Amino acid sequence: MKESSKHDDAGEREPSPYLRRSKQVEVRRSAVRWRRFLMAGTMLALLSSAVVAAAAFTVSAYLATSPRFTLKEGLWIGNTRHASREEITHVFAPDMGRSVFDIPLEKRREELMTLPWVRAAHVARGWPNRIRVAIEEREPVAFARLPASTEPRSGHLRLIDAQGVLMPLSRKGQFTFPVLTGVSEAQSREERQRRVAVMLAVLADLDRETPRRSGEVSEIDLSNPADAAITVTASGSAVLVHLGNAHFLDRYRLFLENVESWREQYGSVRSVDLRFEKQVVVKP
Repeated sequence: MKESSKHDDAGEREPSPYLRRSKQVEVRRSAVRWRRFLMAGTMLALLSSAVVAAAAFTVSAYLATSPRFTLKEGLWIGNTRHASREEITHVFAPDMGRSVFDIPLEKRREELMTLPWVRAAHVARGWPNRIRVAIEEREPVAFARLPASTEPRSGHLRLIDAQGVLMPLSRKGQFTFPVLTGVSEAQSREERQRRVAVMLAVLADLDRETPRRSGEVSEIDLSNPADAAITVTASGSAVLVHLGNAHFLDRYRLFLENVESWREQYGSVRSVDLRFEKQVVVKP
C-alpha cells in the first residue's frame, strides 16, 4: 500500500502535457499579434507615402504650370564689366515663357562657362519668377597678337589671361599690358598657359629691383618658349632683345649697360642676342 502511495505522489509531481500545450498556444498568439502590428504599420507607411507622393505631384504640377512662376523678363544679372550681357541673356533664351522650376540650372551654368570672359558662374532661382546670375570675370594679363590666317578673327589683338584663355577686347577697360606673340587659337589652352607663364616670369624678374623694368617692355615674342624675346625702346629706337629662358634681369641689365656703345660701333642696333654665356650677338 505504501509503494502505491509513492507512485501516486510521483505521478502528481509530473508536469501535465496539457499545460505544455497551453504555453505553446500563448507563444503563437503573441507572434500573430506582432505580425498584425507590423502589417498595420506597413500599410500605414505605404498609405503615408502615397499621400506624400500625391501631394508632391500636385505641388510639382502647380509649380510647372502656374503663370506665377513663369520666366518672362525676370533675369537678374550681377555687375559685369567686360562679359557681354547680351551673350548671358542669350543663354537663357530657351527658358523664356517656362516655369523657373523647370529650368536646368546646372546646364545653364555650364553654358555660361563657355563664354570667353566668364571664369566662374553661379545660377539660382529667385522668388517667384526670377533667375539670378552672378559672374566672376577673367583677369587679362596681356594683349595677344594672333597670327594671320584665313579665319576672320585672326591677325588682330585679343586679350589673354594667366590660364591661357583668349578673350575679345573690351571697350570698358584701359589696359597697359605688353603684347604677347607666339600664341594662337590653334594651340591648346594648356600650351598657351605655359607660354603666358614664361611671360609673367620675365616681367616679374624685371621688377625685382628699382626702378622696375617691366614697363619698358612693349612686346614679348614666345614663338620659341625657350627664348623670351622682348621688344624695348632704347634712344628712340625699338630693339629686339633675346633673353633666353633664365637670368632675365641680369641679361637685360647687360643690354642697358652696352646698347649705346654698340650703337657707336655698329651705327644702329636692331636686335641683341644675350642667350649665350660670354657671347653677345648684335645685329645692326
